[in-house]
Order: sequence, then structure tokens, then C-alpha cells
Amino acid sequence: MTTQTIPLETTDASEASQELVTQIPNYGLTWIVYIGLTVMMVAIVWYAIRNWHFIVKWFFASTIFAGALTPAHPVEGVNSYSPLVLNAVVNLFDGYQAEFMSGIKTLGLVWAILFSVGIIMWFIIKKFTSKKNPKEKMDTEAVMATPIEPTVED
Repeated sequence: MTTQTIPLETTDASEASQELVTQIPNYGLTWIVYIGLTVMMVAIVWYAIRNWHFIVKWFFASTIFAGALTPAHPVEGVNSYSPLVLNAVVNLFDGYQAEFMSGIKTLGLVWAILFSVGIIMWFIIKKFTSKKNPKEKMDTEAVMATPIEPTVED
């Protein structure tokens, strides 16, 4: 697999530095595979906790979706995207705390929107799929079998 390296000039307040951004030739296919693997990971987690309440399952799923699938530019002036959570971690290790906090705030906002929309849709689906008439109380006399009196032959 060949990679293309694109030199990119960035200016810092104190010095100008040159950074290399690597983009693979089949960039779109890479994102499709990445999204597919993310969905598969969420499906595996969902299956592992299938007996838990929906809200807890959706909390884990939406956290994974927001973290893995929120795109961002790795550096300024590039046309490619990478997952925002990876950019935030790289910024943290490179000493850019302001960019890290900006990324975390964006991830938190995306997660909150995704979680809220999922819970609202769950309530709407639950409301419309429930029966319109509540269950009527059963008449216990009608349900119970008539007792059989023992006979002499028994």
C-alpha cells in the first residue's frame, strides 16, 4: 500500500514548523470499513449486555458512536478527516490543552444530542407500540377451574 505525504506549513506563535499529514489512496473505503467495524463493535457490546435496560445499553452505544464517529480535521488546512477523539488525545499528548478541551466539549455535545435523540425515539416508539386499551382485570372466578369433589372410588 502506498501512501501520499502532503507537507503542510503551520505557524505557531513562536515558530513556524512543517508537519506531514499522511492520507492513504482509498480514503473513502477506509472510512466505510471503520464505520462498519464501529457498528459491529456496538452490536457485540449490545449483545453482551442484552438483558440490561435499554437506557443503559443506549448510554454505552451512544458513547461509542459519538467518540468513534465524530469527524474532525487532524490539522488545519487539510481536506481529510479523522475521528475527533483521536485528535483530542494527540492534542493532549502534544501539550495543546485548549484544543483538547475544545475537542472534549464537542464530543460531549455530540454525545448529549445523540443520547437524547435515541431516548426520545425510544419513548415515542414505546408509546405507539403499546396497546391502546389497558388490560382489563381478570375475573378470578371465571378463570379458576371448578373443583372436583372426590368420590368413593378415589
